[in-house]
Amino acid sequence: MDRQRHQRAGAGRQVGWQVAPWVRDRRAWSRILRFGVCGLAVLTAVGCGAPTGGGLNAASGASGNAPSGGMANGLSGTHAASGQGNLSVLYAGSMTNVMEQKIRPAVKQQLGLDFAGEGKGSNELAQMIAAGIRQPDVFISASPGADQRLMGAVHHNLVRWYIPLATDQLVIAYNPRSRFAADLEAAAKGGKAWYQVLEEPGFRLGRTDPKLDPKGIDTIWMAELAQAYYHQPGLRQKLLGADDNPQQVFPEEALLAQLTSGQVDAIVAYRHEAVEWGVPYIRLPNQINLGDVADAAAYAKATYTSSTGQVSHGSPIEFTITIPATAPNEPGAVSFVRFMVAGAGHGILMKDGFLPVHAPAAGDISQMPAGLKSLTSAG
Repeated sequence: MDRQRHQRAGAGRQVGWQVAPWVRDRRAWSRILRFGVCGLAVLTAVGCGAPTGGGLNAASGASGNAPSGGMANGLSGTHAASGQGNLSVLYAGSMTNVMEQKIRPAVKQQLGLDFAGEGKGSNELAQMIAAGIRQPDVFISASPGADQRLMGAVHHNLVRWYIPLATDQLVIAYNPRSRFAADLEAAAKGGKAWYQVLEEPGFRLGRTDPKLDPKGIDTIWMAELAQAYYHQPGLRQKLLGADDNPQQVFPEEALLAQLTSGQVDAIVAYRHEAVEWGVPYIRLPNQINLGDVADAAAYAKATYTSSTGQVSHGSPIEFTITIPATAPNEPGAVSFVRFMVAGAGHGILMKDGFLPVHAPAAGDISQMPAGLKSLTSAG
């Protein structure tokens, strides 16, 4: 994908929102956070929940060691303690297990950095960075659109560039103990149409919030593409209902718990999530799974309209990594980004079920730290 095409794809994932002028006053925010005032509704998606601590929530995967997201290793306030040996990383909630269980110890061993991470929906994390609630050293997103929410003068150039990290594809992950397990297994083997199983009476599907998480938007695009691909008018509505259907929408960091506890029969997931959780899943055709760059033009026919009326067009799934302009520990961040893009961290992601991406860095490359400029071309 050339740079222009890549930027168009990223723009397709962006959903517009504005931060009120008073939010930009970092000192005001510091006072608000210091006194614990949660009554000011800065952003509809950012609440005042307590940190989970320790990097692990109560929820776990089928293997018993997959955390569901949340705050890890004492990251609190506006940022973790800065310094050469400390690194704060905000990452897409779907990456929680690989980041906490595999990347964290490898970073400690190979880079000597104490990793403090937090996983949530990428758009929610972008809102937190914009509001000054978090000042991470590194931001890993599940969509270029989340980076673009922080780019440009209107957003104080909090992000100036980003590097593609990996790609993935959507799958239908299911609970093998579901009462629909036999039909789901048949669909996984090609013996039954997967969407017909999801339409069965009483079937419970889980997905993420399109307002907060790129995967929530991906799900809507996928359902619309499936509607055309299978020649099933109204399929998107039958499968999902309203875009923000409260019977289906869960926080990114809680979705695994809903599946493994049996609260839902299946979820729309990234393939790497199903692989690392050890749960069975149904593969979707490339024409609808958002995982094939060759189908980018077809994906763009699907649309999602935000609550503000902004229309975004479907695009291939792409995880990105960047160092925000306010990073307290840029030297450590540079080492970490190299580790993730071209070092052992990249290998860990591939083993975890991610797929390699072949796209160039985007944004103002001149603002990229010198130690990263060798990573700017498409791999």
